[in-house]
Amino acid sequence: MGYASYMKRSRSGFPVFFRSAVGVLAILGLAGCQSSRGLKVQETPRTLLYSYVIANGMARGRMMTEDLPPAQVFNIITTDRNALLAILAFRDKPTRRTLRQAGHKVEDFIGAVEQPTQPLSPALSGSILLPPPTTPGFMR
Repeated sequence: MGYASYMKRSRSGFPVFFRSAVGVLAILGLAGCQSSRGLKVQETPRTLLYSYVIANGMARGRMMTEDLPPAQVFNIITTDRNALLAILAFRDKPTRRTLRQAGHKVEDFIGAVEQPTQPLSPALSGSILLPPPTTPGFMR
């Protein structure tokens, strides 16, 4: 199998290679939890920022490749903003509490990004940023 076959895009728009890599990492993480010592990832400022940057890239990818309903786009944008504000609050007051709160907000953001796409109704399909086309004889 060549490199090109691993970089084919799946239905969701993310390359198959990256989806496979995420799957392998998830399995390894679960296997680590089953070991006698368990897998514990300590939240640090770097892991917090890294997680936020990855989630932000995932959000951009979904919004560019999928036709998401306006409510889902709004939810992604809102949780992104909340995560960023929590990270800034941690930057201004670096305590365990603010780090934990920022971590929860980043987890919420990741959850919003990974939420399955809800099908659009025919009335809502198309661009959400442009007004609907005017019909002849309606409010000239």
